[in-house]
Amino acid sequence: MQWEKLLSDLHYTPQENLDNDGAQSDYDTIICSTLFRRLQDKAQVFPLDEDDYVRTRLTHSLEVSAIGKKLGEYVFRKLKEGRMDPWFESHTEKAFSDVLLCAGLVHDIGNPPFGHFGEYSIREWFQNHLHELQIGGTPVMDVMSRWQIEDLLHFEGNAQSLRLLSKTPYLGRYHGFNLSYKILGSIMKYPVSSHELKDSIYRKNGYHYSEEDLFCKLDQEMGLNGSRHPLSFLLEAADDIAYRTSDLEDAMVKKVITFQQIQDIFQQQKVRNKCYDADSAACMAKLSAFYADELNRNGRNPELTAVQRWSQFVQKIMIEEAGESFVRHYCQLMNGTFTGDLFDGTFSGYLIEAISGLCEKYIYTSSVKTKTELFGRRVIHSLLDQFLPAALLYDTGEKMTFIERRTMDTVSGFYKSMYHAQAQTASAEDKLYLRILMITDFISGMTDNYAKRLYRELNV
Repeated sequence: MQWEKLLSDLHYTPQENLDNDGAQSDYDTIICSTLFRRLQDKAQVFPLDEDDYVRTRLTHSLEVSAIGKKLGEYVFRKLKEGRMDPWFESHTEKAFSDVLLCAGLVHDIGNPPFGHFGEYSIREWFQNHLHELQIGGTPVMDVMSRWQIEDLLHFEGNAQSLRLLSKTPYLGRYHGFNLSYKILGSIMKYPVSSHELKDSIYRKNGYHYSEEDLFCKLDQEMGLNGSRHPLSFLLEAADDIAYRTSDLEDAMVKKVITFQQIQDIFQQQKVRNKCYDADSAACMAKLSAFYADELNRNGRNPELTAVQRWSQFVQKIMIEEAGESFVRHYCQLMNGTFTGDLFDGTFSGYLIEAISGLCEKYIYTSSVKTKTELFGRRVIHSLLDQFLPAALLYDTGEKMTFIERRTMDTVSGFYKSMYHAQAQTASAEDKLYLRILMITDFISGMTDNYAKRLYRELNV
């Protein structure tokens, strides 16, 4: 792979009246968009939370963006110093790191309400009910292709991000945000479709049947040859760094975990992994030192502040180790043979494993979190129950009941126009698939509170 292609300013649809460079145009497009603003009311870890301290998808995305830019700057300097590639001699650090700045902002834009539990809830509904849906007496599973069916059974926020960014009406145009290839390539963590998952090294799919043409164009123009974009590894590392450290902070605010439990989990991890005894001891000593310092200063909340300071400390370690790993595996990353994680075999990987263990034990299974998630599941299932049967008949000429017509009147015109723009030249089979996607687009685009409000309005 070559950076001239990997950082291509090309767009799927030709750009009009660009006054700035491509990255600046992408950045402006993202931050001024409705979909980006909606992230402020989508859960990161705790759905429907009334405490304005805890992270939302918006604040998480801003943190990933900032960390991604730092990672990009660090890697650029190291590769240039090591003369690893002539490209770095003739280009600026900004041209490299600004791609991650933008990609971090939109990497979660396709996530539905109620966090990852929302993704699971949509998948679960289709796995349980898709076989029951019929149109004209024919099961929809007999009409759609296997690929289209797999898209629904494996609904995935990553694939939904690519879809929304490329298909959402924006400023009256129907080619989505029309971001440059370099941004779209960087957010594609899984360069595989749902019907290829079975024989793939990836756990999740990265694009839908409806975005096949876009994916092929991205792959061809950037010379990826079916591999991940190298910057997607840095974006993944930025995401890991951001949410692993922030989850601890938010959980302490919610009183889901204690300062002592954070200390204990590292001691338990140390018993299982002797490779990082010295590093682990130094890291935990730093946490204790921050706590002692806060006590001496009579801080208002010494335990939380100590964890916040420690999070910044370990983030710096993680950024440097992820950057060093990128440089170390540079040749593999550029020839598409690197399939691991940038934190594999590093102390940061050990830290992440320890934090993950703590989160699984105390945070992700806490009643504070699971109660609202289970409510969110009921919301999503109820909305799919009501909207999908009506959507099957929409735009077909088939007779619809009064209730079905009113149900479709409730669907945002935003998503209807998105459907009609794609359905103009589609076959009857593809139109059916697109009508179903119209509803998954509608529901996944909802904020947590809008989904809750609509559910209650429809179930009075």
